[in-house]
Amino acid sequence: MRLHARTLVDLLPKTQPQPPPAVSTLLFEPSSRSLALMLSDSSCLLYPSFSPFSSPPPPTAVPPVSTAACFLRLLPSPAAAGHVIFLAASPLASGSAVQLRAWILLSCDLFAPARLNFKSDRARSALALPLPHGLSVRLAASTNVFVLHSLAANQIWVFVARLPGDPDDGGGGHPAVDLMKCAVVDLVLPVYSVAVSMGFLLLGEMDGVRVFLLRPLIKGEGRVARRGGVGQKRLSAAKGIDSVVDACKKGVLNGVVVPPSSARSGPPSLAAGKLPRPEAGCCCNDRGAELESVVEKGTAGDRASYKLKTLRLSQNSSDYSFFVVMTCSGDVQNSKNAMGVLASAQAVSIHALSQKKFLILDSAGDLHVLSMHNTVKAPEGTAQCPVTPKDAHMNHLDHTMKVQMLAVLPDISTKMQVFWVSDGGYSVHMMSIADIECPVSENDKNESKQKAVQISAIEAIFTSEKIQDILPLSANAVLILGQGSIFAYATA
Repeated sequence: MRLHARTLVDLLPKTQPQPPPAVSTLLFEPSSRSLALMLSDSSCLLYPSFSPFSSPPPPTAVPPVSTAACFLRLLPSPAAAGHVIFLAASPLASGSAVQLRAWILLSCDLFAPARLNFKSDRARSALALPLPHGLSVRLAASTNVFVLHSLAANQIWVFVARLPGDPDDGGGGHPAVDLMKCAVVDLVLPVYSVAVSMGFLLLGEMDGVRVFLLRPLIKGEGRVARRGGVGQKRLSAAKGIDSVVDACKKGVLNGVVVPPSSARSGPPSLAAGKLPRPEAGCCCNDRGAELESVVEKGTAGDRASYKLKTLRLSQNSSDYSFFVVMTCSGDVQNSKNAMGVLASAQAVSIHALSQKKFLILDSAGDLHVLSMHNTVKAPEGTAQCPVTPKDAHMNHLDHTMKVQMLAVLPDISTKMQVFWVSDGGYSVHMMSIADIECPVSENDKNESKQKAVQISAIEAIFTSEKIQDILPLSANAVLILGQGSIFAYATA
């Protein structure tokens, strides 16, 4: 196996002041190959279509202050090309609020500022959210969904994002992005990491990981409201439809509901079980995304509005989440702190390996694999979590290194996944993980029987600088951030 290496010395523009700010963190979006460099002065540089072994395009500068950032992919339908959004959060009003800014990747491979629409705030270049920033916040995103974790407020806000029907809805030639807050999770226990991936919201806690299904969270809560002088009616009175909730949810991506404008132009017949094809991503929000419906009553239809409200739940709610315990190594189980209390490990980093498998790093430097046994999908018409801890299993991986850094690029196309680890020194190790079939006795044949997990070392990379961050670009390529330099390595 050959190893190709290159030192990236031309990522920081020469127009930067001398000495230029140091790179503190690396972010990467695989579908567009977009790279973000988080700098020590709280600014960012965005590179579209990044390739480590060719000259990078001119970056887009994100002015300070950015205390948290993430890439968000907007995908209105599985067949659509999608759009990539870069979100950055910063403190506002001495940390009493959070300011959110966005940049969108245009078709010409250039990041441009995007306007944000939220509630009554329209076309904002910087959106103020009434959530305390405090010392820091966390941002995590997946397809169409992102979450904002405020440590000061002990809350996690769950948002859905979409592009409006008019691409220039932001005004002034700037594209717009609609944001809808679907759920608020009130935290009652410390959270050490947050991840959103593969339809799950995962919270790293003490001694384990809490798992939420995203689908029930972004559906929100619904109610039927009075409209046009007509008394409140149960929309389930429509023939052939159990409820309008079921009608909305069937075949609709991420809880999309039909906008009022669609109904005014031609109301659907709920009795026939038909709904118009919605525009991309019209989802629940605080104001109540409305579905104009018709309840058959003779020859005339009575209009009602179905309003989706923000769901509010507790972190330890068994209706929406379940907790999976990590099995710690013997060193952690036998160690005690200064007070003589047995030490515990926190889940400090969570990464998706595949659709049903997640890799977790704890504070003791141990790795764990969280596997979902069954297909966990929220049934239609219910907002509760349909899975229990019995549907998931945590395996402790056997390794000698005390891991300080973990980087994973999810790949659902192969049975063997690749990840990268470092002890925070001068080496990075390329590892593979795969399931091993275990023999099952005749008296214990069960399809949900757990498979053993095996990890193997593929490659070791040694650097001349102490490693600050690692970022996988593909299954065989990685960026390594040293103390002042960025190195690119690829295996062939």
